[in-house]
Amino acid sequence: MKGSVECIRCNAHMEFGWVADNTQAGLTQQNWSPGEPQPSFWTGLKVEKKDQVVPVTTLRCPKCGYLESYAISQSQNGVIVSGRSSSQRQLAAVLIGLVALLVAFGVALLIRTK
Repeated sequence: MKGSVECIRCNAHMEFGWVADNTQAGLTQQNWSPGEPQPSFWTGLKVEKKDQVVPVTTLRCPKCGYLESYAISQSQNGVIVSGRSSSQRQLAAVLIGLVALLVAFGVALLIRTK
């Protein structure tokens, strides 16, 4: 998005930013995905059209606090999105889950042998 955007409520100039999405792998930027959300056993939700996922940019009015979000593809706004890809975050979450399971299993074995 280029240029300034005025708040539709109080006409102040809005600030660019983003809203954090808390996951097991840490904080990430929110993304827009086409279609209806589909549950997934391992990752919470499936992302079937990964090539169509778009990062969400959120503007905030410093005067009244109004938030307005936009899903603008990288080719439209020229912003390079940093951070891990969705598949990397999913893999990290699965690996963290496996490590936690192994630790719990080890603790259970230690308690059982005493």
